[in-house]
Amino acid sequence: MKRYHLFLPINNQRGATLVLVAICIFMIIALSALAVDIGHLVVTKNELQNAADAGALAGARYLYNDTGTLVNEGCNAIAMAAATANQSDNINVNVAANDVQRGHWSFATRQFTPNNATAPTQLWDVSTQTLDADPNFINAVQVTAWRSNPTVGSWFAGIFGYQGFLQSAVAVAYIGFAGSLGPADSCPPTAICRQSPKVNDDDPCRCDNGRIL
Repeated sequence: MKRYHLFLPINNQRGATLVLVAICIFMIIALSALAVDIGHLVVTKNELQNAADAGALAGARYLYNDTGTLVNEGCNAIAMAAATANQSDNINVNVAANDVQRGHWSFATRQFTPNNATAPTQLWDVSTQTLDADPNFINAVQVTAWRSNPTVGSWFAGIFGYQGFLQSAVAVAYIGFAGSLGPADSCPPTAICRQSPKVNDDDPCRCDNGRIL
């Protein structure tokens, strides 16, 4: 009767170590790509977000003309200049003309609606809810900054065919009302209305017109 052995001893193991070393090297390279490249992308993304933030804040700062009677169309160029003055990975960020938009920011929906209208909206005798729902109330600037030309370069990931990564960051800056301040709510004040400084007034923080300038 013949006996069959399911497990036969392997006498020749030459080359097995070489295979294990090759697998380990591959795994080390893959983990290096994961750690180094993802860390690099996080840094460049934060720098890109800083650029978008700077552009949106600069645009919102000049969203209206000096008298507040008209939306300033030039705020788009101001926002673009501020954003592109920043760098991501020591390379200037990309911001196209259509990446800067004026529009309406709604606090209720947390959404930005682009709107190129230049006429101001009636603010008096209008409820906060009505203004918040009115897309013609231009109160915000949105900026999108890119690293597209060139893209964010890779380090170890290039071995696996990833030569660059497209990144973008979006920021919205809005203008609004500061509301009213009671006595000693802000001391020293960071902003006061023009009617506040009064001689022998026990309530210097009061704004008779209900608006902080």
